[in-house]
Amino acid sequence: MKITYFHRKVIQNFHFSVEIIFGDVRRFLPSDVACEIVTSRFYSEGFFKRIYNGIEGFFRRGSINHVTGDINYLGLFLPRKNTIQTILDCVYMQQAHSKLEKEIYRIFWIKIPVRRSKWVTTISQASKNEIVRFSGCDPIKIKVIPIALSPVFRLTTRVYHWDRPRILLVGAAPNKNIGNILSALKDLNCIVQLVGKFNSGYKEYLESNFTHYTYEWGLNAEQMHHKYLNSDILVFVSTYEGFGMPIIEAQACGVAVVTSNLSSMPEVGGKESAVYVDPYDVLSIRSGVLKLMQEVSFREQLIARGFENVKRFDPVTISNMYLELYRTI
Repeated sequence: MKITYFHRKVIQNFHFSVEIIFGDVRRFLPSDVACEIVTSRFYSEGFFKRIYNGIEGFFRRGSINHVTGDINYLGLFLPRKNTIQTILDCVYMQQAHSKLEKEIYRIFWIKIPVRRSKWVTTISQASKNEIVRFSGCDPIKIKVIPIALSPVFRLTTRVYHWDRPRILLVGAAPNKNIGNILSALKDLNCIVQLVGKFNSGYKEYLESNFTHYTYEWGLNAEQMHHKYLNSDILVFVSTYEGFGMPIIEAQACGVAVVTSNLSSMPEVGGKESAVYVDPYDVLSIRSGVLKLMQEVSFREQLIARGFENVKRFDPVTISNMYLELYRTI
């Protein structure tokens, strides 16, 4: 069996998730599965560059084609009978700047790719519900296959700092809700550790309101593993997520998690394995953090349940789910 994986051209220090996800999937496929990676020549921007990427995809198609996300429009150029589309989320439908842009995304990134594929995979039930809503397809065509937890993220020797907890924030895109989170953390006895693309507004707020903080970006997986091990609480209170990978990465490293009560995050965080708060309510976020800071027994139980929760995302199990799908083709 041979699988041809189609990947976008990566913008350094900006794109991470897709390449990591399917790198881990390929690592745990059996040895009799051959994998070819086709990386688009151009970034996914502009009409002509995308057309070139699509034509290139047509000439490099294989016996089983898997478009791994972000360049889903390649499905227009690939045969339906042996193509799988992975649509990670529909966040671009929220980020579109006009009705026309939104409709272009809906048609060329969701509706047509879904129609011109044998199967569609996505990473959460929340994302599946959105894809069905935007494409109008039969839900049976869409398979939910969660993201595998990378073996990089594991518990090693660590020390907690509950007298002044180190609170980790991951991501600085608008949906990551950093403004509300920083407002919620203001005046708490904590050290804020923000990892995400540089934002001058966030930098100024940190300088003005927090005595102790760090602000970093462009960290690789090993560096993020070290960051989790040196954090006590992850505050990942997004307004939208297709999955929410930092939730399980943190849980695997013994970090207590505060996350949102909407979108995919309760699905990923697990029942009673995280503190769920309203991302639009600063007081709700603050209350969730304070509960972990003040209630020793509660946070210890939460961390223990987090270790159990991440077992659902074992990479061998996830790879086998893709393998079964490939075998149907």
